[in-house]
Amino acid sequence: MPHHPPHIYISDTWYFLTARIYQNQPLLKSSDAKEFSRDLLKSLVNEFQTRIAAWVILDNHYHILLKSLDGSALPQFIRRFHGRISYELNHRDQTEGRQVWHNYWDTCIRTEKDYWTRFNYIHHNPIKHRYAARKEDWPYSSYHFYLEHKGLEWLADAFRRYPIVDFSDLRDNF
Repeated sequence: MPHHPPHIYISDTWYFLTARIYQNQPLLKSSDAKEFSRDLLKSLVNEFQTRIAAWVILDNHYHILLKSLDGSALPQFIRRFHGRISYELNHRDQTEGRQVWHNYWDTCIRTEKDYWTRFNYIHHNPIKHRYAARKEDWPYSSYHFYLEHKGLEWLADAFRRYPIVDFSDLRDNF
């Protein structure tokens, strides 16, 4: 059955990817599961010639901001990522054949504002879902890379210039 809406794969384009665990189960809750997922992501980046600008792994979902030189390879990238994580989690839990992933969603990034807003959203996600009080407190994201290589002022400037819009805050105004 085709995905609705259909995925559009364009080469040399930034994508915001997100996927959640089937029935929102916290199968990535352990630090081992998150570290395995992070390390696998790093190895697939090289294998599939992709660039990752930002990523976060939470207990039941992840977000990645990436660019693939060959857009048609994105489905294989995701299949490999999900397949290896599924195998590893099911092996660890001795639950062969369990469905791990529900689906994934991709969005083409169209503007610089869209890019930076998604970049910030990814790093803010652990706070949004109450996994951490501060971005620095969540070790399973690219935030620490930017903190070390670009500095706190650079990150703060990105958040000031491209704030995250949380539409749930606007519900009362409709």
